[in-house]
Amino acid sequence: MLGTARQQRWGAAFGAVLFLAAALPAQAEQDVTPVPHKLHGLALSGKALGAVADRIDPARPLGWCDPADKGARIRVILPNVRSSKGNIRLSLHGPDPEQWVGKKGGKLVRFDVPAREGRMEICMPLPYGAGVYAVGLYHDEDGNGKYGLSSEGYGFSNNAKASLFGPASHKAAAFTAGEATTDLEISIRY
Repeated sequence: MLGTARQQRWGAAFGAVLFLAAALPAQAEQDVTPVPHKLHGLALSGKALGAVADRIDPARPLGWCDPADKGARIRVILPNVRSSKGNIRLSLHGPDPEQWVGKKGGKLVRFDVPAREGRMEICMPLPYGAGVYAVGLYHDEDGNGKYGLSSEGYGFSNNAKASLFGPASHKAAAFTAGEATTDLEISIRY
């Protein structure tokens, strides 16, 4: 192994920052699907938003886990949200590694959900039903829509680790979702 454990953690954090600081905020400009009128005012976007719009209740908080929704969805369980400041920005990606985090037009759906300290659950309908997906997220504690290098946490599905100079690989983060609710526990790395 190269370097101390602390140097390795900083290297992984620096790699995550390179991808998050440059890639996730830039994706907001690349959304091609307008937000349906009934969802105006909610912090969501993505090229597959139209496929899930009917399953999002604008009268409920974004990310609410509707027990009546029997369609394919993910429930992201975050056991360690550090504070109630800012938002959790969660991006869903499909099976194509070429459309993974940082790639132009890569995210299918993105939610910005107000953070709650401790344990959180965020549900997101899956636009194409059962299949292979991957999730990237970060805790935007200052609410500026940009990842902060030294202060904000990040995570990936399967708790995949960021590489030294970028995000976790799509292969490491990819999971297969079923026809109903697929639970994903992601520990945020602060």
